[in-house]
Amino acid sequence: SSRGKERKSRKSIFGNNPGRLSPGESAALAKASGKGPFDVMRQTWEDPCSPYNSPASLSAIIRTPKCYHISSLNENAAKRLCRRYSQKLIQHTTCQLLRTYPAATRIDSSNPHPLIFWLHGVQLVALNYQTDDLPLQLNAAMFEANGGCGYVLKPPVLWDKNCSMYQQFCPLERDLDNKEPAIYSLTIVSGQNVCPSNSTGSPCIEIDVLGMPLDSCHFRTKPIHRNTLNPMWNEQFLFRVHFEDLVFLRFAVVENNSSAVTAQRIIPLKALKRGYRHVQLHNLHNEALEISSLFINSRRMEESPSGNTLPASVLFSMGERKAAATYKVTIHGIPGPEPFTVFNVSGGTTAAQLLHQLLATTKGTESCAADYFLMEEKSFISKEKSECRKPPFQRVIGPEEGLVQLLNSWFPEEGYVGRIIFKTREENLNERNLFQEAKEDAAISSEDDSFFVQVHDVSPEQPRTVIKAPRFSTAQDVIQQTLCKAKYSYSILSNPNPSDYVLLEEVTKEPANKKSSTSKPSQRILSDQECVFQAQSKWKGAGKFILKLKEQVQAARDDKRKGISFTSELKKLTKSSKQYRGFISPPLQVLPDSPQSKDERSACSLTFSDIME
Repeated sequence: SSRGKERKSRKSIFGNNPGRLSPGESAALAKASGKGPFDVMRQTWEDPCSPYNSPASLSAIIRTPKCYHISSLNENAAKRLCRRYSQKLIQHTTCQLLRTYPAATRIDSSNPHPLIFWLHGVQLVALNYQTDDLPLQLNAAMFEANGGCGYVLKPPVLWDKNCSMYQQFCPLERDLDNKEPAIYSLTIVSGQNVCPSNSTGSPCIEIDVLGMPLDSCHFRTKPIHRNTLNPMWNEQFLFRVHFEDLVFLRFAVVENNSSAVTAQRIIPLKALKRGYRHVQLHNLHNEALEISSLFINSRRMEESPSGNTLPASVLFSMGERKAAATYKVTIHGIPGPEPFTVFNVSGGTTAAQLLHQLLATTKGTESCAADYFLMEEKSFISKEKSECRKPPFQRVIGPEEGLVQLLNSWFPEEGYVGRIIFKTREENLNERNLFQEAKEDAAISSEDDSFFVQVHDVSPEQPRTVIKAPRFSTAQDVIQQTLCKAKYSYSILSNPNPSDYVLLEEVTKEPANKKSSTSKPSQRILSDQECVFQAQSKWKGAGKFILKLKEQVQAARDDKRKGISFTSELKKLTKSSKQYRGFISPPLQVLPDSPQSKDERSACSLTFSDIME
């Protein structure tokens, strides 16, 4: 049919096919020149002065696009172009508007995923507004960052010629060599009223990282059984991101039993503020839930490039915009009433530049910058209070070292907290001398001044624990270290005061003869100020220390006293009964023919009763 012929002769928007000619032009032109229509159209496209270069036909309009021309593509055709001509499609959308719309086969009014089209620079992605699904929620999050004004600037890699990856970016590529991704740390701490319609559900959080295929991933927390009011997860997830400009985070509250989504929220990764934040949740119709939120902690870390690799954030952004971005740096130890001062720096600010800025704005410092320097300090965090604190790691920051790169290299997940300190040369020399003296003192005091002690019955979760304590530690010192190291159980939380506990010493002495049976252990309670090391050194057999509550010890003493009093009373009764038996004469044998009368028997019985009384 004529319609089928027109479909076959339609040309691509990239100019790979000649396309059909306008009626009347092609035949006359072909007959006059003796050339085919393909050669004629090629000649007209290449010759700007040709009279046939007017945009009278559709092919000419697409072949010579104007800034006000727009092309509409079906969803399936747009996906086909994204797969086959990814870079050419991005190049076409740098100066030409392109629109996609859902396919006609979506009879249920479902929507295609718009992210793949945004990654290729498509400006207009039409969606079915009547369906509240994931693509529509993602579209709302796309325009939510700037207040919903309707216009969002495309990433620089899609249009800026100054970007190093311009016309080399392929969103569907799964292997990006020589590009170091940024590492994001996301911690789901807790939630507040996450299931408004179900107060007895078992919620869990599903996190989806939506971006290019290389950056997309999925996480899921453990379910919290029958608690939707204030569930506590406290789970951390790490993921890598190469192309940060078009990455979205989706938080979905899922009922573990029915797998139904009760609340959700999609946030652009660029709009997510770092640190501890409350994320307000939305319902399935993307309406805000006033009292439902998630408490999260997010942090961005950038791996230090090694070898020929470069950070992906530098390659996918403009150099001018990267340098214009401002960051906040906290400097400690500056003379003044405040313990720290916050400075605004750019991405390329070095330590020497910040030092000059600091000296220019701070009063009470000399103008000579050689007398001052910046120091990096990493303080290690001990997970348990009983652990010995490690000395902080300190080093002098080089003058040409970038501050933003230094801040991004810190990983608090490894167990330390970093900060930048303002120092003078004199202070550094004094601290070195003090550190050397402390090191010598520590070398003199060897490990012989401490000993190991094992404490039993600490808590139901931790039946025993071993601590390292100085030799002069008293019973209360050992109890305090034991409670700090013990796991938090109900018994410890209900009685956290060390003065409520005592140490019970239980020693089993070795029998003198091997053939004799094992001797019973002897127990005694250590006083609060008694030296534990001296008590342990006096053991001549197997011994142990048991942690006991004073209430339990007092109750055991009371029970023991009651048992002793009961046994003493029982002994008294048995002694009196023995005496009674020894005083009474044996019973008289009364013969049946005895002339004893009944009165005499009664009298005899009275005398016996008197004796018993």
